[in-house]
Amino acid sequence: APKRFGQHMFDSDCGTQYSIKAVAKATGLSVETLRAWERRYGIIEPRRDCSGRRIYTCSDVARLRRLRETTDRGHPIGKIAHLSDAELGGLLADRREDHPMSAAAQTLAIRILTAIEKYGMEECDHAIAMAFALLPIADVVSEVLCPVLQEVGERWKRGEFTVGQERLVSSSIRRQLSGLLNTYNSMAKGETVVFATISGELHELGILMFAALAASRKVRACYLGADLPPEEISNFATRVKAVAVAISMVFPENLDLNLEKLATMRKGLPENTEIWIGGAASFYADTAQFPLGSIHMAGRKDFERRIDLLTDTAI
Repeated sequence: APKRFGQHMFDSDCGTQYSIKAVAKATGLSVETLRAWERRYGIIEPRRDCSGRRIYTCSDVARLRRLRETTDRGHPIGKIAHLSDAELGGLLADRREDHPMSAAAQTLAIRILTAIEKYGMEECDHAIAMAFALLPIADVVSEVLCPVLQEVGERWKRGEFTVGQERLVSSSIRRQLSGLLNTYNSMAKGETVVFATISGELHELGILMFAALAASRKVRACYLGADLPPEEISNFATRVKAVAVAISMVFPENLDLNLEKLATMRKGLPENTEIWIGGAASFYADTAQFPLGSIHMAGRKDFERRIDLLTDTAI
């Protein structure tokens, strides 16, 4: 039977054994859809336990997540069922998912961008603080901060924003997320997850957002920041008895080197510590190249499901 998260040993397929009910919760697919996809398209072949019940592996769950994410973006399952993990990753990287913004989120995002245009540091701080005060943190991340950062980056590429303006908003977001993270961690009583980027990966706002999001859901989020040697991350995670290490990778050109660093980090971690891998560059990777015990996070929904599974006794 599947074991509780954090108490398992990884088998040769790199992870826990899951029941079909647990897989449905982890992937966002219904049990009926899982059975139909297996029957019609042979997307995976789950093993069976002594009672004949389906048993899924970590690799199965990762592939099902990618298939679900790809179908969410309009691709029929019949046309993508045969694709490799790398090919599915390419589809996910090439096409952005449409996240309609609420009226409140859109208004706040405009206020932040207007403040940046005017080099208004206080106005920018106030607009971001208001976003956290009015909306759930998950909505602030997905509907306000991520769209704002994307727009700022595009305007910088077009020469409409300066580096100083980009730093203005990133510094404000970093300060306020750090404050929220500290507040949430003071009340967190759940499992420990370490958040960091490995050496050479300098972009930290994405991983900081997810650390704050995890802490808001009672997980003890240990945020180490950006550009850390893999040995230091694994040593810290081992010392604090983390059940998982969350890593963000942004630049595809660093992928081969990052995979080597992840392998080094894996060697220094206990067998039952998972590695959660996300970020834009992760979509270009073949998940078979990830170290044992790795789970690909295709987005916020995957991340939130994994956080929920930390306290799911069915696993």
